[in-house]
Amino acid sequence: MISNSYCIIMAGGIGNRFWPVSNPSCPKQFSDILHLGKSFIRQTYERIHRIFDNDHIFIVTGAEYENITHEQIPELPLKNILKEPLRRNTATCITYAAVKIRNIDPGATMVVIPSDHFITNDEAYLNDLQSGIDFVGQSGGLLTIGIEPSRAETQYGYIQIKNQDKNERISAVKTFTEKPDMDLAIKFYESGEFLWNAGIFIWKVADILEEIKKHIYDLYALFEKIPAFNTPQEQEYINNIYGECPNLSIDVGIMEKSNHVYVLKGQFGWSDVGTWHAFHALCPKDENNNSTNSQKVLFRNSRNCIVNVPYRKKVIVHGAEDLIIAENKNYLMICHIKDEDHIKHFEKQLKYKK
Repeated sequence: MISNSYCIIMAGGIGNRFWPVSNPSCPKQFSDILHLGKSFIRQTYERIHRIFDNDHIFIVTGAEYENITHEQIPELPLKNILKEPLRRNTATCITYAAVKIRNIDPGATMVVIPSDHFITNDEAYLNDLQSGIDFVGQSGGLLTIGIEPSRAETQYGYIQIKNQDKNERISAVKTFTEKPDMDLAIKFYESGEFLWNAGIFIWKVADILEEIKKHIYDLYALFEKIPAFNTPQEQEYINNIYGECPNLSIDVGIMEKSNHVYVLKGQFGWSDVGTWHAFHALCPKDENNNSTNSQKVLFRNSRNCIVNVPYRKKVIVHGAEDLIIAENKNYLMICHIKDEDHIKHFEKQLKYKK
C-alpha cells in the first residue's frame, strides 16, 4: 500500500448524457451499464484498493447518494464519504477533499479520479498512478494524465503538450481545450501534439491548495473556515456554505491558469463512457454495426443501432437505422443518433408529464 498518499474518488455527477439509464435516482457511477457484474464505482474502488488502504480512500458524492455508496462499498468507513449538499463541479469538491486531507496529513499527496470511467489494463493504470505520485513528490506541480487519441473525438477535452519528444512520458502542458468541434478535433488528432483529458489528477495537497488560494480565493476562504473536522459541525458548515461555492471545473478554475501543470501519457485503455456513442464504441458490434448490452436483443434488417435495456427484457429491432433505444423502469427513449446532444435535456422536458 502507498503511504502518505490519498485517493479521492469523485462521484457527484448524474451522467445526464446517458439518460435514461443514468438518472438522478441512480446515476451512471452506481450502475452496471456494461453488464460486467459490478457498478462503475465498485470497479473503481476495487482497482484503487490494490494500492490504497481504506483509510486513504475518500469518496465525494451527493448527500442523497450516501446510502447507495455505502451499500456498494461497505468496506469504506462512513467518515470517508464526503457529502455534498449541492452539485458544484470539480473545483469545489476537490477543495473540500484537499482541506480534509490536509487536516490528516499536511504533507500528503492526492490522487483524484473519476468514479465512472472504463479502464482496461489495471496494472498499467496503477503503475501510471505510482509514476505520477513519484513525479510530484520529487518535482511538485500539478499533474494530470492524458490518453493518446485513437480518433478525432468531439466529446473529450484535449491537452496540448509542450515538447514533442515521443520518448518523454511526462511533459509540461501548453493548453487545455474543452470538447472542440469536429474540424478542430481533426486538427488536434492529426497534429500529434494533443492527448485526451482523462480527468485524473495528482498533486501535493499543499500545492493544489496554494493554487486554489491564488486563482479562486473566495472558494479557498470558505473552506479555510471549517470549524471542526469529523463532527456534526463540519457537515452543518458544509451545508451552509456550499451554495456560495462557484459551479466551476478544476480544469477551468486552476489547470488552465497555473504555470506548473504537467501531463503524463497514460499507457492504459480508457473511456469516460459519457455518451451513448462511447457505449457503442465499447460494445461488440454485429455485421451491421448494431450494439447492445443484452443477448436477448434481436436485430433484423437494422443497422447502426444502439440498444440498452433491462437484462431480462426481450427486444426485436426491425427495419431501424441510426437509433438509440434505451430503457429503465420509468422511461423508454428512442432517439436518432445525430440528435444525441439533446438527450441531457430529455428528463427535464418530461418532468411535468403525468
